[in-house]
Order: sequence, then structure tokens, then C-alpha cells
Amino acid sequence: MNRKVAIFILSLIIYSSVYAGNVELVSSTDRSVLLKTGSIYHRLSIRQSDSGSVVVDTIFYFQPPTSPMSYNDFLAGYQGAGDTCINWFTMLAPGKVTKLMMQNSSTGHANWYLWAPAVVDGNYLFPGDAESVQLIEQQHAIDYCPALVMSQQTMDSLVWNTYDLEFEAGSVIELDSSQLDFWVGYSMDGNGSPKIWQDGVFHNENVDGSCRSFSTLHSQTIGKWYRNVQPGTGNWVAHMMQIEVVYESIPPMITDLPDLCDTFSESRTIRAQVIELESEDFEVRLNFKTNRSESYQTVIMEPDEDDYFWAIIDFLAGDTVFYNIQAEDSSGLVQISPGKSFVCVKAPQNTEIIIIDDSGLESGGLYREAFDSVGVAYFYWNMEDHNGIDTTVLHYSGFQTMIVSDGDNRIVPVTDVYEQDIYNIAGFLDSGGNLMLVDMDYLYRWNIVGAGRFETGDFAYDYLGIEDYTGDPDDDITLPGGSADSLMLSVSNNPVTSAFSTDTTTYGPVRYRLNGVENWADFIEPTLTASSILKGKTNGNGMAVCLDGSHFRTITFAFPIELAADLAEFINLLDSSLQWLGENSTRLDSASGLIQEEQAQVPQSSFRLNANYPNPFNPTTVISFSLLREETVDLTVYNIKGEFVGTLVHRTMTPGNYTIDWTAVNERGISLPSGIYFYSLSIKKQSVTKKMILLR
Repeated sequence: MNRKVAIFILSLIIYSSVYAGNVELVSSTDRSVLLKTGSIYHRLSIRQSDSGSVVVDTIFYFQPPTSPMSYNDFLAGYQGAGDTCINWFTMLAPGKVTKLMMQNSSTGHANWYLWAPAVVDGNYLFPGDAESVQLIEQQHAIDYCPALVMSQQTMDSLVWNTYDLEFEAGSVIELDSSQLDFWVGYSMDGNGSPKIWQDGVFHNENVDGSCRSFSTLHSQTIGKWYRNVQPGTGNWVAHMMQIEVVYESIPPMITDLPDLCDTFSESRTIRAQVIELESEDFEVRLNFKTNRSESYQTVIMEPDEDDYFWAIIDFLAGDTVFYNIQAEDSSGLVQISPGKSFVCVKAPQNTEIIIIDDSGLESGGLYREAFDSVGVAYFYWNMEDHNGIDTTVLHYSGFQTMIVSDGDNRIVPVTDVYEQDIYNIAGFLDSGGNLMLVDMDYLYRWNIVGAGRFETGDFAYDYLGIEDYTGDPDDDITLPGGSADSLMLSVSNNPVTSAFSTDTTTYGPVRYRLNGVENWADFIEPTLTASSILKGKTNGNGMAVCLDGSHFRTITFAFPIELAADLAEFINLLDSSLQWLGENSTRLDSASGLIQEEQAQVPQSSFRLNANYPNPFNPTTVISFSLLREETVDLTVYNIKGEFVGTLVHRTMTPGNYTIDWTAVNERGISLPSGIYFYSLSIKKQSVTKKMILLR
């Protein structure tokens, strides 16, 4: 397989000889690839040399410009004679540093430095430490740098003051596998009071990591290094520097290897994208083991379109699965991704309620305490603890009611079902499930601010019964941080709290500011077919709505009901809500008998049906299965109602592995609508059925 540039890497390790960290693709063309390792950008391209082709890496970590005036932020009044700017660079593999580049706004002479290594045995070294060696001979390091005029810079071709190591110093600097991390710096003389350009953008420390751009400044304590950071944060500004590195060769590179969330499924397809920049042949292997195993198993990954490779692995409920990807080219260069893991969680038995906690309020314990107090069985899923959630959990056949404390993952859509409903919550409800959504930022999370109205076709209208709304209101000038009431009145004759009683006439007060959370609760009003449950006592705005749909029931609370000052009051409201939701107690998919994939066991079977991929899909998915001996095979598809959709396979087949592409059409070739479908593999008297989700 001879594969060229398409998309790039997630993380590299060549037997401890290349960069070991997370990497993401930024962009790619037929001539170059731009990727990002932490805060550093790498622009890679192929260049022909006297000895053949080499890989050129231009390394930088300033934010790319958006206009010539983007770079008018600099250390004015501080940077001057004798001060030094340094950046910490990291190479992807052993190579040669050929050029050092910087931008400054006034003329002067620069004295260049390169210290290596910057890291030894995982310990951070700073210039001047005994083990960090200066590798540029100082008699060759003086370089004249004219002032650069930012207004004359073009966005696609920045001008740099460049120190060419081969031309100026007589030779490049070769760095081996122990020197991949190193410092590059320069100091300038006082001619013209030189000022050093920065990118003028504060880099988010949570996204880009810690500061890698330092300077010594007159205003700081002598001998102390300084970083330009945003007050009150760890966000930092980068110096305008970049370097050029040449690699004789680099290994295949792995990208798009996700951090998988925990799952109920006992089988998973692991996929990754792999690029061989130098167009050599290569092989990709998946290494995996479970907590029950002492050593890794290795599976050859199969190629797919767009340079993707995949392999299917099986495991058991309760297993923690550890895995990594390894790519090796024909010359023996190897890349191994960082190790990743997920847990195969054992699905609960005789539990119809799942609590999905994505709120970030750290109030999941209040729900658990409330459920325990009323003696209702539940299954609790904390999104942070499980690294997200997948459809095997959300659509597990045993769950009848889903309680979602929503957050940044935006589990519940708001308008366009096809674009926003990546978890197919509409399918869960259409199959007879129930939903209780508790989220005071539900609208804001979908960038809906201010007053408006939902219409037929919007998820919030059709499935939650919300028509009029005010997203993220803040009209109370005397109470900055929100205007929603902390006290709620029950609306007369509403079906949820009409029998609701407490020691007071109101629900609350709601402790919005518990754990430092401000009050930004939305206002919601019902459609003609829905009902208002609670309104603010003072302003009269709607705070909760319920809808009795054709197959489902939903309740939406636009404030954190669990933060009521009186826990007993919260328990009472939760109990009345569950009673109303519980009146709809039949899931259509459970009744059909088709959705038993998580519990299906075919002991000593002569065949295996794998999970389709991708899932959800649009419009094509791949269904794969394997046979141990010659069998007559029937592979059929049904819709959510159990109605026959089409036959994909009906013939006698020899032992082996098979894949079938299904393009979501029926027997007459007509495209099918979005929804839940089931594919069933039958051989003799045995059959296995699995679920797939079509999202158009």
C-alpha cells in the first residue's frame, strides 16, 4: 500500500527516539502538512537535496496572522540591550537545525543561542543549567537584524530576520534522540532600543499547555526569567520566532485516533488515519490487552478510504481495554501512538432509569441521594468519569427513562435534529423512551441568546414542547449574573406537580451560586400541546415545561432543581416527575424483540456479527461478519417498528471475513429516513441482531 499525504498524526514514539506527545492535524495539501504538537506548529514538506529527498520542518508556535496589524503587540519599554528571548522547541525525530528566524521592530545586532537538551529523564532543564549545553559557537553567532515593518508583511509570506546556521556558522546543528527538546534564543544590543515582536494573542493554557516563550526583562528581578501572561490566568503570549529543521527520514504518522469513552458494547472497531509522507510502503498494527491479560495481542489493521485503517477487537463486560497503534515503514522506521484505554461497563439489570451527569455542578450526588431515598433503581453515568458516552449506553434496551443534566457535550439537541442530534435522542423518544432534561444553560449551549420562538420541526418544539423562550436572560440590573427567580410557583392543574406539596407555597429558594455557579437560567413557555409546570414567583417567566407525546413523555427544567435549599423539596419534585414519566412504560424497540444486542449470547457459534461502522452513519455504513465454516447466510434489515426493510445477503458462503456496504435504501432502492434500524444475521436456527442509527 503506497499512501501519500492526506491527514496527520496523533502522537509519536519511535522506540523512545521521536516526539512523544499528542499531535493534531491543522491542514494538508499535496505538498505540505501542517500539524500541531501541544502549542507548537510543524509545517512539513519534502525537499530534494544532493543526497535525495529530505523532510523539512518549519517549527513555530505563534498564532498565524489575520491582518498586518495583528503583530503590533510587543514588549515595548522592557526589551532592550542584553535581554534575551527564548523559545522551547521540540523536533519530531532526530535531525538537523538549519535556520533560526525572528521578527523585531527596530534595528540591532542579535546574538543567537541554542541550548540542548531542555528535558532529561522527564526533568525540565533551563538555559544555564549544567546539563543544558550551548551549541552555537559565540564568535559566529552575531547577526545584523534590520527593523521589520509589520504593515508591509503579507499573510501568506511573512518576512523574517534569518540566521542561516550553515552559511553564518559554517555548519548545521545535529540533534539526536536525547535532544529533541531544546531552547533557541537571542539577545540584541541597544542600537535603536530594539523591541521584540509578539503575536499579540493570549494562548489558552488549558488548550495549548504551559508557556514556552520566555524573556529576561529589566523590570523583573535580576537573573529571573519572565513570561508574558494574562493577569489572573496562565494564558501566555508567544515571541515571533520560528526555526527550520531537516530530517533525513521520518516514520509513518498516525492521526485521528480518538480517546474512546467507556461503553456497554463487548466489541469495538478501532480506527486511525496514517500518513506516510515519503510514500514508502508501511504496515499498521493494533496492540491491545485487557486487565485480565499480561501481554499485548497484535492485530493487523485493514486499510479503508482516506488513509484510514481499522481493526475489530472483542472483550468482556468489566474489562479495561488498553491499546495503541503502531505503524512501520519498509525502512524499519516505527511510530507508536500513546497508550489509550476504555472500560467495558457491565450493563445494569432490571434498571429502567439512567442519570447522565454532564452538568459540571458536582451535584450528581444529590440525585443519587434522592433516588436512594425514594427507593427507585437507577444507573448513574458521569460524563467526566467515563470520558463521554456512546450510543450503546444511551440506547441500551433496558433504559426506559433518561435523566440528563446537560453540559458542554450537548447531548440534547435544540433545533435541527439531523445536524445536532448526534446521540439520536429523537430516536430514543420515538421508540417510546422518556426524557427529563435539567439544564439552566440548555439554550445558551447552542448559542441561542435573547427572546425567540421555536417552530414545528425544531427538536425543542416537537420533543420538549417549548415554543417561546428567552435564552440566557439578564434583565435585572440590580442582580448581575442573571434574572431568573430563585423561588418557583407551581402552575395550576399541571400534570407533574398538581399534587406536589411542601411546607411552603413555593419551590426553592434555588441556590444558583452553589459551587460558584451564576444564575443564567433560561425562560421557556409551552406549545399548545404541552404544559407549563413552574413559573418564577416574581417575574412570572416559565421555568419548566412538560410534553405528553405520541410515544414518549418529556420534562424540561430550565434551572438546577437539585440545588433547592431543602433536599426534601428536591426529592419531592423528583418523585412527582418520575411518577408522571413512569406512566409511559413501554419501549417500542423492547417490544419488537429486535433490540437485544447487548444481551445476545450465541455460545460456540460458527459465526460472528460485528458492530457496523460508522454508527451513526449517513448514508453508508459497513456491516461485517465472519464465518468459521460454510453456511447459508441471511442478513436482513428492519426498521424501528420491526417492519422488513431489505435483504442484504441470502446465499451459501465459505469460511472467512465479509463486509457489506449498506447505503440506507429499501428493496426498491428508495432512500430511507433518519431513524433506528436493526440488522440481523441468521444461520440455521441461530441469529444475532444489532442496532444502527441513520442520521441524514
